[in-house]
Amino acid sequence: MTTIYTPKKLEIGIDVGSLNHAIAIGDGVGNIIKEFEITHNQKSFDKFFKIIEDEASKRDATISIAMEGYNGWARPLDAQILAKGYRLYNVNNVKLARFKEIFPASAKTDSIDARKIVELFSLRKQ
Repeated sequence: MTTIYTPKKLEIGIDVGSLNHAIAIGDGVGNIIKEFEITHNQKSFDKFFKIIEDEASKRDATISIAMEGYNGWARPLDAQILAKGYRLYNVNNVKLARFKEIFPASAKTDSIDARKIVELFSLRKQ
């Protein structure tokens, strides 16, 4: 009997802000497994990479990241993500807003936006 290995995936959604970035980690099948915030500085970027790498290691999973690129606030985090070899997807802000209109939440918060990015991100496989 042959066993087929299906690689596990972590899908990371980042809602980019000028001072803080909200992050949601999805398990690749629609569940949010962790949420946190980082500030826009190198110490927090290092924390971000440690958290996602620890989560991926625990699950033997690959990492893909989707983030907004609005107004340049994604830099330099986006460059560091690419430098580490992770797959990075740019989320179009207008499309994210339209997606949130279809599936409205009770309020607009950065953490909700990060979750919606993961949700929208997971639809790319459909």
